Amino acid sequence: MLIFSFFFIFNVDVFALKTTRSCDEDPSSNVCLLHELTKEKQELKSSQLEVQSLKKTVGTLQAQETNCPTVAFRTQLTHDVASPSAGFHFVFDDIKLNIGNGYNNHHGTFVAPVSALYFLSYRFTITPGTSNSLIRLVMKLNGEIVSHAMSAYESHYTTASYTNINHLNAGDDVWLEVLENNYSFVIIGNIANLGP
Repeated sequence: MLIFSFFFIFNVDVFALKTTRSCDEDPSSNVCLLHELTKEKQELKSSQLEVQSLKKTVGTLQAQETNCPTVAFRTQLTHDVASPSAGFHFVFDDIKLNIGNGYNNHHGTFVAPVSALYFLSYRFTITPGTSNSLIRLVMKLNGEIVSHAMSAYESHYTTASYTNINHLNAGDDVWLEVLENNYSFVIIGNIANLGP
């Protein structure tokens, strides 16, 4: 029984050796073609799995795209604001654009309808001051200052524009207010705006 097992192993090794030589010498032999076919089937299966994975990824991205609403707003003051004191909260009363209904013109706040990255900007034109005059306007996010605009010692009209890019969570509040003012500046209404 032991001799038979040895012979069987020896016979398999000789067959494998013959097959290898045969493929080198004759690539069109049935054994070689079967080997190539098996290899091609494995590559095809791998490609099919990759295509399925890519289809799933595309489906996920398409679903995310439809779940990403457009949010945009642009507002403007319709009147001048004379001598605003510290803590004055601007209410931009002329809504030019309000996709997503995030801006509230009764309170002057933008409330983020969805969590996302937002591009926020504002622009003001301020009347001339004196050598000791100062006004500081700030944008606040949930009560925290995220940007400053300042006019000091200007003897001419000053227009300033500021932009911020912030991640807002749904429900976050953004507004503009006066942080400090020691002069009777006037904010020119038809030029002041919030939103791009």
